[in-house]
Amino acid sequence: MRVEYPAAELEKVFGPASKGSNPEDRARTSDKIFVRGQTQLALDSPAATGFRMTAEQALRAFGYHTLQEVTREGSFQLIQSREEPAKTLSERREQLGLNADQVARVAGLQKADVLRAETIGEISPIRNLQRMAQALALDEQVLSFVPQANGDAELGVRLRTLSRPNDLQANDNRLSAAIVLQLAEAAWVASRQLELSDWLGDTPALPTPTPTSDDYHSPIWQRGYELAARTREVLGLGEEEPIHNVRALVDRLGIPLVQAEIGTRFAGATIANGQARGIVVNTQGSNENVWVRRMTICHELGHLIWDPPGRLSKVKVDTYADIENGHGDEVESRANAFAIAFLAPPTAVRNLIDGLSDVATKVAVLMDRFGVGAVAAKHHVANVYRYYYHRELDTASVRQNRLPQPSDAWLARENWTNDFYPVPTVPITRRGRFAGYVARALKQKQISLDTAALWLRTSPSDLSGQLDNIVSLSTPSLIDSNADAQPQPLA
Repeated sequence: MRVEYPAAELEKVFGPASKGSNPEDRARTSDKIFVRGQTQLALDSPAATGFRMTAEQALRAFGYHTLQEVTREGSFQLIQSREEPAKTLSERREQLGLNADQVARVAGLQKADVLRAETIGEISPIRNLQRMAQALALDEQVLSFVPQANGDAELGVRLRTLSRPNDLQANDNRLSAAIVLQLAEAAWVASRQLELSDWLGDTPALPTPTPTSDDYHSPIWQRGYELAARTREVLGLGEEEPIHNVRALVDRLGIPLVQAEIGTRFAGATIANGQARGIVVNTQGSNENVWVRRMTICHELGHLIWDPPGRLSKVKVDTYADIENGHGDEVESRANAFAIAFLAPPTAVRNLIDGLSDVATKVAVLMDRFGVGAVAAKHHVANVYRYYYHRELDTASVRQNRLPQPSDAWLARENWTNDFYPVPTVPITRRGRFAGYVARALKQKQISLDTAALWLRTSPSDLSGQLDNIVSLSTPSLIDSNADAQPQPLA
């Protein structure tokens, strides 16, 4: 049923400069600014010290009725219960198995700030509350207004479970509090990125293969190879074509890819926050080598595209041992096979190494041609040789000093927001496509400067004059990055 909105009322709420016959259009063209604090939403004024939001943001977060009340009464009480937001924040922290010190550290606050925010009846600066909410993978926009601030309870339980010892999990594979917080932040970034892409009208440039596959029958490596070939076909990649830029490819699939610093044991993860699912890749440890990192990203991509949700839970975290040495169950084994065959199709590898007599040369040309790390390349050459020539080839003894390192071209393509960034205060977890979306939304006045600074964890002054640079860096150069690949119809 179509709702009719009186033009006079729309103009009162959104101002005379706004245009359109419904709240959404009016908000998009409005120059009004709203300000929220812990307890209420009001119109902006020179004396306001709260968090500024555009009319479009305020409408999305709080609805038309709320903005009508602000217009009529001068403010609107956001808190739905006197226990909020303290109850939501404290319960979420406990759900994640964290203490106040740990949350304070990652949110850039003092422990006293966290304890105050969790005390019913206390008033805290809104920015403190928002930073806590982000750290806990909550929607800070609707904190106090929506019960539990849209927090994904299953995600919280899964992260807490992974941080505690159990009979099926070695103690050294437990997630520390620091890693739990990094993954929670990554979950927040993934959901916010997909929300921003929707606001901006972006659609994936490449189709995601469907449906998922629950086929893990032996030989498991063959199942992974088949899925890799199917994926390359759907994405329009040639049978022998290298994937020059994995990060760009994931971006073009519309999948959030969050880089994080999570120590030297864990390589990457897939993570879901509500309906949003993304990939987390560690930039520390073995992944400091971009060729190894490419394998990690493709391993997680294999999980995300092909594994049914029931196999992944809300969080699937992989160690370097899982990826580099083939450890793990059938889910890990298939993802490993998918990753290497997706990067370096076996037929292409056979054609590349055929006629090369030196084993080290076989491994080296594979690494340099397809951008694959030494461990994966050695295994792959041996497997391809065994499959096509029915012979064993000793690649394990190939010495490291006979193998290449990534060239400057490989480094530039995969590291484009790591080595240089125009706003160095933006953490690595929020660079790349996410930061580009934030900058675009600010340039289009869909979000406020306060919001952009909060979402990028920087200051408004640091963003000054840098929006165009952030946008340009959010998408790598399309030169030599498989930009001309033609996706195939999904049969």
